[in-house]
Amino acid sequence: PAGGLILDIGANIGLFALYATERFPGARVWCFEPAPHCVEKLRLNLEQIRTETRIFPIALGDQAGETEFSYYPQYSIISGMFADETQDMEVLRAGARTQYLEKYKQEPGERELDLLVGSKLDGREVIQCSIKRLSQIIAEEKVERISLAKIDVERAENIILSGIDEPDWQRIDQLVVEVHDQGNREHEAMAAKLRGHGYKTDMFVEPTLKSSSIYVLVAKR
Repeated sequence: PAGGLILDIGANIGLFALYATERFPGARVWCFEPAPHCVEKLRLNLEQIRTETRIFPIALGDQAGETEFSYYPQYSIISGMFADETQDMEVLRAGARTQYLEKYKQEPGERELDLLVGSKLDGREVIQCSIKRLSQIIAEEKVERISLAKIDVERAENIILSGIDEPDWQRIDQLVVEVHDQGNREHEAMAAKLRGHGYKTDMFVEPTLKSSSIYVLVAKR
């Protein structure tokens, strides 16, 4: 709705925020992004719509304090608090495999995958950043209602949801969460958790990631 609040958790350089403000005129978008390199670009990208957006240069989690954040300068969208170079490489190779299949209609070999992935994970940096609970933000900012919470945080999605106090769930109308299955059916457990909070859920795999274990979970009241 006009004036509705969208939370862009894991905002990176602001592409979702730009999309949301264009798609939903009058909506407000709050961007949460702890990587200073990304925040710099985020500010530039949102300059023209600053009255509808706010930037919180912090991470969200299950407890307030300080935390380590891993940043990949050559592939920033998979940066996160729980970066794992082995798992992150698997994600990159899965995406590359899908793109190769679609373009050439045949399975790529290891050499082709190595060339496609290249050095995207080289130069990993570890950054100290502030972390808050989402319920802490809700209390500090006196938030009454959240129209949509978009969460794309590379394996930190569970701790973000753990930072929501029971009464605050009623304030959140919808969620869209990228969920990484790390071998414990995390996507199914999260869907069950959200249904327990009164949401109807739907789940799908984004086409370019169909060779990976990454799911998109949609929850609506």
